[in-house]
Amino acid sequence: MAEEINTNHKRQIIMSNKKLILSIAAGAALLAGAAVIVARKKSQNKYKANVEEAKQNFKSKLSQLQRKAKKEYQNSVSETESAVNNAKERAAEWVNKASRA
Repeated sequence: MAEEINTNHKRQIIMSNKKLILSIAAGAALLAGAAVIVARKKSQNKYKANVEEAKQNFKSKLSQLQRKAKKEYQNSVSETESAVNNAKERAAEWVNKASRA
């Protein structure tokens, strides 16, 4: 009988150890899953930050291009006006020369 109690006690210890090992393994699996989720969120946040930075850079470049295009347009308008005025003056000179002749 003492031997039977001793065997039952050993079985209980073995079962208890198995439960402990299974609990530890389940806890480790849960921690690993949580780590994967946290890593994904971090990479997603990093991606969002990179996208936001690229968006701001694009807006800045677009704004610079708009200012440059506006300047070029204004310069071309004044150059066109100057060319038209020169053409008018030449045409007037030709008309004067033709009327004198």
